[in-house]
Order: sequence, then structure tokens, then C-alpha cells
Amino acid sequence: MPALLYASLLATWALALPGCLGPPSSADWLAVGFRTPEQTLRTFQTGLRADLPDLEYRCLSSGLKSRERISQLGYREFREQLFGQRPWLKHAARAQVVDVQELGPDRRRIVARVSSLFRKDTFSVDFVREDFFELWSRDKRALDDELPWHEMAVARTGSLVVTVPLPEPLAPDTVDELRAGREWKIDGFPGADQPDP
Repeated sequence: MPALLYASLLATWALALPGCLGPPSSADWLAVGFRTPEQTLRTFQTGLRADLPDLEYRCLSSGLKSRERISQLGYREFREQLFGQRPWLKHAARAQVVDVQELGPDRRRIVARVSSLFRKDTFSVDFVREDFFELWSRDKRALDDELPWHEMAVARTGSLVVTVPLPEPLAPDTVDELRAGREWKIDGFPGADQPDP
């Protein structure tokens, strides 16, 4: 009987692992975005649940990518190393936000908790707001870059005027889409706290 009980506990524990969560729902996919730190965290969780490193990579700030010297192709190796050093990050797929702390005008820290049958883990994720623009022409991205919002967007008599560089030889009438915005991206994982009692 103890062996049966032990096997049952192992099965219950295995079902609590993030890999056993199942794929993201339609609502998860529709909620993908970067308008708030919370939405970015949910997008990262969707990437984890779907096992899509490309979506996870999109959640990372340019500063984090630069500090760690990772490209989109190199992210898979970085991801393996990151999860090897901080395995609790995989639990982020099930995490619930317990606190959002303002660290500065364009910086936030989310404190999240994952509860399972046997333990509770609390961890933090730092976010930074990044300003960006993209120019699209004939189904191709002609230019994308970061540019401070106050340099791109200016209020003029009740209007918001967005000005971005136009690369040569691109003519204004060949621009099919201009995207300019502010997105929250993951800028660091300060570390896991000790498991809660």
C-alpha cells in the first residue's frame, strides 16, 4: 500500500509541473501583447506553455539581449542556460501576480507566486518600457528601431504627430504601415526568493 500511495503522490506532483499545463487557450493567444508589464508576463507565460522560444524572445528587452549578447537564434541556448541556472522560471507559466512595484518612471518589478501541492515559490521579474517604431513597405519591414517617445511623438494643437526617419530610397507613398509605440519588456530576473512556508 505505501508503494501505491507513493506512486499516487508522484503522479499528482507530475501533473502540477508547468509542462503538464496543456497548450495555451484561444483567450491566451488573443491576449498576447506588451502594453503593460502584466500583459508581457502573460505573453511570456503563453510562450512557455506553447514551448515557443521565439515568442519568449520577443518578451525580452533590448537591454537584456545586449547584456547577455544573444540573438534570436542564440536565444535557445540562452534559454537552456537560463532555465538550468534558474529552473523556477519554468514555473512562471503558472504564476499569479501578487505585487507590482514601481522602480522608476519606465521600470517595474512584478512579484509573482506559483503554488503547487507541496510548495509555494515567489519570484520577481523586472520590466522596462521601450519605445519603438516600424516602417513596412510591400509586406516587408523596411526599418525598425528604438527611438525615445518624446523624440517621435509631439502634441500639436490637439493632434499627436509622429515623426520617424525615412530610409532612402523609400518614398512616403510606398509606406504601407507605420507602427510607433511603447512596450513593456522583461529586463531581468533578479532571482527567486526562498520557498514560502
